[in-house]
Amino acid sequence: MPNIEHYNNLARPTTLESESGLFLLDGRGFAYSFEPAASNPFVEETGSVNSNYIIETSASIRTFIVPDGVKGFGNNFMRGSRIIGKIELPNSLVSLGTGFSNDNPCHCVFANCVLPTVKLPNSLHEIGIFAFGHTYIEELYIPKNLRSSYGRQFKDSYIGTLYLPKAWEKDAHLNRNGDLKASFISFEGEWGYLCWPSTKIGELKFY
Repeated sequence: MPNIEHYNNLARPTTLESESGLFLLDGRGFAYSFEPAASNPFVEETGSVNSNYIIETSASIRTFIVPDGVKGFGNNFMRGSRIIGKIELPNSLVSLGTGFSNDNPCHCVFANCVLPTVKLPNSLHEIGIFAFGHTYIEELYIPKNLRSSYGRQFKDSYIGTLYLPKAWEKDAHLNRNGDLKASFISFEGEWGYLCWPSTKIGELKFY
C-alpha cells in the first residue's frame, strides 16, 4: 500500500466518499488518508514499466475517483501506485503541492506511479515538488491557468501524449528528442513547472 503520511493538529477532520473509497480531510479540505472501497482494494504487487526509465510500483488499484470537495493531498498520497482503470480529479482541487503549510509542503503526491489518462482540472492553480516525478502517464491534460515555479514536478517521467491548451499551439512544440519547448517557459517564474529536464514525451497535442 502507498506510503501515506498522517498529519497532526488537523482542524475539524471530515470525510468524503466516492465509488473508489473514503477520503479523510482536514478542516481545510486537504485529504490526508484514503481508505479504498471493498470493491476497489489496493493489491500489493511489484510492477514495472520500461520507458526512458524503469518505473516500479508497489501496489495497484482499479480506480482513484476523488470526490468533489477535496482541495489537495498530503505527502506521498498515492506514491508507488499503479492505477489500472480510471483516475478522476474534482473541480474543487486547488493544489497538488503546498496545501498544508509553508513549513510542511506536500511533495510527491503521484510520484513513482503508473497512471492512465490524467486531466488536471481548471481549478488547479499550483503543482508541487516532484508531484509526478518518476511516473508513467498515458495521457496528460494541462489546464491553461495552472501556475507554479520549477519544482521537478515531472522529473524522470514518461508521458505518452501531452495535451496542452489550444491557445499555446503556436508557442509550444517537441524537439526531436521529445523535449517540450515553448517561448514562455523558463525555470524562473510561474511557468517553471513546464520545464521537464529528463522527461520523455511521446506525442504533443492541443485541445
